[in-house]
Amino acid sequence: MFYNNINKQIINMSYGNVGYMFVGDKSIEFYRDPITFVNKQMQEHDTRIFQSRLLNKPTIFLGTIQGVQDLVGECSHNFEMGYKVFMHGLYGDNVVFSEGEEAKRLRDVLHCIFQPDNVQQFNNKLQDLIVKHFSHMDTGTEISAYERFKHFATELSFSIFLDVVPDHSDEVNELLSQLITTHWHGIISVPLSLRMPYWGSKSGYNKAVEAKGKLIEIIRDRLEKANKGDFLHRITEAGFQNQTEVENHLLLFISALVPKAFASILTSFTLALSGQDKSSQRHQACVDSKYLDHVLLEVQRLWPPFFGGRRLTRKSCVLDGIQVQQGTAVIYMTHAAHRDPKVFPDPEEFKPERWEENGDELEKLLCCYGGGKRKCIGIQLIKKIIKEVCTFMLSNYDWTVSSDQDLEYKWLPVSRPKGQLMARFVEKLA
Repeated sequence: MFYNNINKQIINMSYGNVGYMFVGDKSIEFYRDPITFVNKQMQEHDTRIFQSRLLNKPTIFLGTIQGVQDLVGECSHNFEMGYKVFMHGLYGDNVVFSEGEEAKRLRDVLHCIFQPDNVQQFNNKLQDLIVKHFSHMDTGTEISAYERFKHFATELSFSIFLDVVPDHSDEVNELLSQLITTHWHGIISVPLSLRMPYWGSKSGYNKAVEAKGKLIEIIRDRLEKANKGDFLHRITEAGFQNQTEVENHLLLFISALVPKAFASILTSFTLALSGQDKSSQRHQACVDSKYLDHVLLEVQRLWPPFFGGRRLTRKSCVLDGIQVQQGTAVIYMTHAAHRDPKVFPDPEEFKPERWEENGDELEKLLCCYGGGKRKCIGIQLIKKIIKEVCTFMLSNYDWTVSSDQDLEYKWLPVSRPKGQLMARFVEKLA
């Protein structure tokens, strides 16, 4: 077997060194604690780019900004998406799995849907749900920040993308929440079911397929009831080739991944500005919109919602000086790249001021939501939602997080502090 009987042999490549070969597959070690795994390899071999074996495939891990920029930029045509084999059955054809001209066609359609004027039309729904979920957090007791944010983002997703009116559709919201949770659990079990069946049962995947079918039925029902001017009407008129494309993209938009990502960022923001010692930063972020932008960039730099992304090499190329061979898998590690000391001095420190100079250029180097041609199309909507929620919180509350809580992070499948992260919110005096 490839790499068997090879121990600590330096990989000599014409363009550079990716560290050491490893004996055996490291999937279990990686999935148990990806950050510890990656940091250990980077420290042991004194490199932010190294090679291991994951999902029974030779895999190069990228932990430099330049490596990620090469991957998602000028070298992107040398790679194909690495998750289609795991996720396509539960999502169907959509922009995430498309390549070449097909990807360009779908992205052009989606850009029309998420252009700034259309994003602004979501504002009333956003403001109504912010008031509903965050107007009464001064309860005198601690609340789970992550669960509160996830509940909000879930309802917002249904409201925006399925035109569900939250106050009038509690039963619909509850059913949808249950279905997207079941669907998501099947998605995250797929790699394990395919490669390591002793980690999980395939019944989770079967349940997810059933949930997908029920979600598609609901989507079709909502499309039939769409009113002119609503999002569902606009998406049918956007230029997709058929209704199946519309349905598959709506399924993607309401995936549990979306509220989990929002909840991750908002929870990290809550943690970053928690406590009396952060009162001056909260005040500055409340009165200075630009400073709030810098705070949010720093939150996303330190605690990106997604660990990274996977690609498969279809044509050999060079990434940050390292030759990558055809057939190799490549994982770009957002958490590590965002801590690249060549780009971000004092990388472990929370320093919003680092964005004051050349902030726009630095922001382009973040890969929270992918990068290059495959960067998330809804980025403007994402930024608007996050900033509006944070502005409301800063305007209305001070907050603390219990000092005795375990504030370590779990990183897969979506990053968030371990446990419930119980926070106490106190309403500001008028």
